[in-house]
Amino acid sequence: MLFIELLLPKGVFDEQERRNLAGRLTAQRLLSDAHGEAAADPGVIELFDSLTHVVVREEETWVSGGNLWDPSQGPCYVVNVIVGMWGKEMSEHLIAKITAELADAEGNPEPRALVNVISVPEGSYGIWGRAHRSPDMLRLIEEAKTGQVAAAPEGMVVDPVCGAVVPIEDAVLLERDGQTYGFCCAHCRGHFAKHAHDAKAS
Repeated sequence: MLFIELLLPKGVFDEQERRNLAGRLTAQRLLSDAHGEAAADPGVIELFDSLTHVVVREEETWVSGGNLWDPSQGPCYVVNVIVGMWGKEMSEHLIAKITAELADAEGNPEPRALVNVISVPEGSYGIWGRAHRSPDMLRLIEEAKTGQVAAAPEGMVVDPVCGAVVPIEDAVLLERDGQTYGFCCAHCRGHFAKHAHDAKAS
């Protein structure tokens, strides 16, 4: 569900280093927590990974601050991340995680990295020859879910739709039948509420 384009000035990294950078930007790595543990259901992470593409490009001409970039200045990165319909919900996590991966690879706590998270408008995400809207993607996510997420640590909740582990203060909450549910985003909350309502009505 991610298309990640990593742009680099030509000559800063060799081919193996570029491959290593690409390996750091998979959905498997980006959708993990600070300790490298999956931050969602393993089946959902596998689905996201299968729909993620990472491209590393070297640019012949790179001007920054009005000056031509010299490879001797070291690394400089621009990362464009196209993220389906959930750009707003995922941007903060992706920016932090991508920057941390680049920092770790470079051995520099403050890499020169510009990260752009780009949302796709509803209905403009196409896989398997047809447009997929958020309900279609949420159905795929529910089908992929294994239910193997561990119990949420204190102060966290597990989203019942995608299995994401979310701090309770950041969760989108829903009260239903005397129980409080926490979700990673309004899309998951809406999907859960609709299906719970449909199940009750039938």
